[in-house]
Amino acid sequence: MNSYQVIAHHCRKRERRAQLEFYMMFYKSVYNSCFRILGNQQEAEEIMQESFLKVLNKTELLQEDAVSMEKILKRIAINRSIDCYRKRRIRFVELEDQHASAPDDETEEALQNEIRLEAIEQMMPLLPEGYRMILSLHLIEGMDYAEIAGQLNVAVSTIRSQFTRARQKLIYLIKKHYSHENILNQPNQK
Repeated sequence: MNSYQVIAHHCRKRERRAQLEFYMMFYKSVYNSCFRILGNQQEAEEIMQESFLKVLNKTELLQEDAVSMEKILKRIAINRSIDCYRKRRIRFVELEDQHASAPDDETEEALQNEIRLEAIEQMMPLLPEGYRMILSLHLIEGMDYAEIAGQLNVAVSTIRSQFTRARQKLIYLIKKHYSHENILNQPNQK
């Protein structure tokens, strides 16, 4: 048995020390997922705690390997974060497909390769909540447009257009706040 399996075994017996170790293994990644969606420290902490309580109170949710367990915890936290977000009554504006086109895979990949992670992390909090959530769910959490649309009860075309607009706004913010040389991963031209 590896260390995670030992911790999971003791968590099934509801031992407090094992539950604390379990929490310490995963809390950072679960919190980060919540915070990227909500942009609010207090709400992210509350949802993170609720997610851990759900798993620790329903021991049948405990997985045999740490990777699977982290995925389940993050999925619970993301779903609860989206529910919290919905309660704020932020509505996405339905847009027709002709007003915004979805980025192609090559363009998206090139964009992700060009912009440094630090710049993205610094500018994401400046985005409107809806944009920040869609970028986080798609780029960081790896959810596809259809999955996001299903979670938010909106059309896939709305998610695509909102993603396009969010990406454009993020690029604008980054270019506005950083010099061109600091943003792009290009060799120095002398």
